[in-house]
Amino acid sequence: MPTPITRLVVLMLENRSFDHMLGFLKQTNPAINGLNGNEWNYPAAEGQANITVSNDAGDVEDLNPDPNHEFAHVTLQISSTGDPVGNPDMKGFVRDYFSDCNDAAHAAGIMKCFSPQTLPILSTLATQYGVCDRWFSSVPGSTIPNRLFVHAASSAGSLTQDAIAAPFAVHTIFESFDDTTPHDFAIYTAGSSILYANKYLLQNMDKFHDYANFQVDATSGNLPAYTFIEPAYDDDGEGMFAASQHPDFPVDRGEGLIRDIYNALTKSPDWKSTLFLILYDEHGGIFDHVAPPVLTRNPAYNNLPDVEHSGPPDVFDFTRLGVRVPAVFISPCIPPNTVISDQNYDHCSVVSTVRKLFCNPASQPLNWREAQAATFENVLTLTGADIRTDVVNLPDPDTSAGVDISAAAQAPIPRSPTDLTVLMAGAMQYTLQQQGIQPPGDYTTLTNSTQVCAYLKQALQALQNAAGGGQ
Repeated sequence: MPTPITRLVVLMLENRSFDHMLGFLKQTNPAINGLNGNEWNYPAAEGQANITVSNDAGDVEDLNPDPNHEFAHVTLQISSTGDPVGNPDMKGFVRDYFSDCNDAAHAAGIMKCFSPQTLPILSTLATQYGVCDRWFSSVPGSTIPNRLFVHAASSAGSLTQDAIAAPFAVHTIFESFDDTTPHDFAIYTAGSSILYANKYLLQNMDKFHDYANFQVDATSGNLPAYTFIEPAYDDDGEGMFAASQHPDFPVDRGEGLIRDIYNALTKSPDWKSTLFLILYDEHGGIFDHVAPPVLTRNPAYNNLPDVEHSGPPDVFDFTRLGVRVPAVFISPCIPPNTVISDQNYDHCSVVSTVRKLFCNPASQPLNWREAQAATFENVLTLTGADIRTDVVNLPDPDTSAGVDISAAAQAPIPRSPTDLTVLMAGAMQYTLQQQGIQPPGDYTTLTNSTQVCAYLKQALQALQNAAGGGQ
């Protein structure tokens, strides 16, 4: 029998595809469905040469402007003919990025991928523990719907980034933790989370914790059964910098975050039965060569709720998965060079596994997507005396391909906010209004990252005050 998972810690980062981050690991482990180096896309314009993948992705500056990753763009990326179900050739990424940047040479950068040497922390953990090469985002679209799916196996019918009411409405797996089981959950944030806007969770604000407390909580054995970690999503102008790895933030900051979490967990008294799972919410418009599957609903789950469909004009039934994303499984009960490719996983797999491990056995799946999702409770294959006692010595993040972030850190300046943090602010404003609480202003008037981060803090404080306390 596999070692049971008593602690599950999930870190979800931002907007990177599997091939972009880990595809070139195939050169060291041929069992990984990664890159041979000859994969290609159609060029930006007819008559030009096809664009081949390369292993020279940079820390920053390759992906500015931010590649499109809304539904219509993802459809064209997956299929150069616009038929992602019948002809998912995965050859439309360059042309779609060209429609955004209008620069053929820059558009070719969407095919740049990292080498293991330039992504040393994630690559080391993927090789020293386990990597899943069949994990797909849940929605062929943007961040917020995919982040809702990792908690709710649904996005309340939202297919787009700007549906600010969806976070308030969804029923999450957190509602299935109850007094009939000894298990609990915690959400660690660096100041912002779409979950703050959720109707159920705003009544349970004590489940949110400042990420600054994570190391102490982990090393002292105070983590609950399920821990979800959110990175800093934007620069706040006060010394906090984005570690989400969203283009075009420095990737090495996210690498540093991964290393810090790993090092803290290895010092935990619960490490031997802990699984640390690193995920990315969606592919961010960046090339991957594996076509996403289309799901067929199992008739055995016809009694379960449907997933709310998106409305006109883009009616979508949420049976088509999004592009493949990195997924790394880390535990002393996982042998080095493990490749998990036995079945298709998506973000609903987190919901389904958490329910199976920690929730009331009598609780029902939220919908058929959760019920059908592959679970990973058996991934800890080493048992007894075979459980590893080594701790991997992780290298420093590689900054050779990027900018001097230490210099930038000494002189923070307001920058344009990310669309994610702006829409988080919109979701917070909507939630405050639904609760009859005065918002700190109109989020549509915010013009830089400092203002947006300040708004999010003020909105959170208003929610905490209404709940009768803070973090």
